Amino acid sequence: MADIIIRLDVIVFSLFLMLFILFSMFRTLGARNLREKLYLLLVVAVAWMLLLEIPYILVNGKPHWAWLNMVDNTVYHMTQSIPLVLYVLLMDFFVFQDKKRLKMLLGYWSPFLVVVMALPIINLFVPLFFVIDEQGFYQRRLLLPLMFGLNYVPLGAVFYLLWVHRHRIERQFLFVLFLVPVPALLASVFQFLVPGLTLTWPFVSLGVLGLGLSLQHKRLTEDYLTGAYNRQYLDEYLHGKVQNCKPGKTFSAFLIDVDNFKKINDEFGHKIGDEALIESVRIFRSAVRQTDIIARYGGDEFVIVFDISDPVSLQNLAARIQLAADRFNASSGHFYNLTFSIGMGVFDPLVDKNLDTFIKRIDLDMYTVKRRKKTSMYMF
Repeated sequence: MADIIIRLDVIVFSLFLMLFILFSMFRTLGARNLREKLYLLLVVAVAWMLLLEIPYILVNGKPHWAWLNMVDNTVYHMTQSIPLVLYVLLMDFFVFQDKKRLKMLLGYWSPFLVVVMALPIINLFVPLFFVIDEQGFYQRRLLLPLMFGLNYVPLGAVFYLLWVHRHRIERQFLFVLFLVPVPALLASVFQFLVPGLTLTWPFVSLGVLGLGLSLQHKRLTEDYLTGAYNRQYLDEYLHGKVQNCKPGKTFSAFLIDVDNFKKINDEFGHKIGDEALIESVRIFRSAVRQTDIIARYGGDEFVIVFDISDPVSLQNLAARIQLAADRFNASSGHFYNLTFSIGMGVFDPLVDKNLDTFIKRIDLDMYTVKRRKKTSMYMF
């Protein structure tokens, strides 16, 4: 009896955790973007799996409730892959920010979900995976490891996605994304090896909470449209860099203006203009390192901060951005071309007495570049 109470306590606590997240998110649902709506669906799916744990704990081993035990476990095994596939969709959208790709990905995973849902139904007629015995206990059958192993396919897809496209994600957030599923993964293996435990979904709920906190932090620090860091975060980050600046340990920055952005807006409309800003950030990310900070400074201007003190390296990075823009312009399907005017500089405590002086210096450099580009083939 004590064992049942402990297991119920863990499940109920985890369930209240998910309900708390749901309540917090529903209060401001109108302001949510697609990424957060996917996260909301993930929370609902995990809460559903936690709910299904409760009947199993209460009726397992009670012969007169064997039918309920069978129904509960059938529904449990049918739906346990849904949160995992939602996690795949959430991570993919986090990396690519592409709604069309998300719809295509859902189509790819739909057959997988159909197969996973079909196996427990088949089990009702041909008990290959589990049964409820005469004493009312849930008993595993020979092919249950197959059903269990299928749940690792979405997790494997997530790890592969994050690893292959790690250059698209800020390093500190990438670490969190890799870490979140690990405790649940270990708990599920332990639960499979030790029948009767209910560890998997409580550990998943903790991972979902951690992911939610990380997404909330990202929401507070990112520009809503482009996904780059916002101006507030940039100001705080740069002030920290200036305070920690020492001889031989300085930093540098680009101030980038999107050329002819007003013309793009006027000719093709604000929707295409917004797309141009989003694509600009994608170009920057493809050309710089994960550790470099990309922020929207305002309007069509961006700042990239580097831990670099070598002007030659800055020139090379600017060239990489222009090459990435050239590749974008050469690809089909765009109404516009993207080019950038890049002002740059290395922070010098002796010359730049404060942050404002440094920003004015690279801003002046950017406008010098713009003037040169009007009269020559000057690149940056």
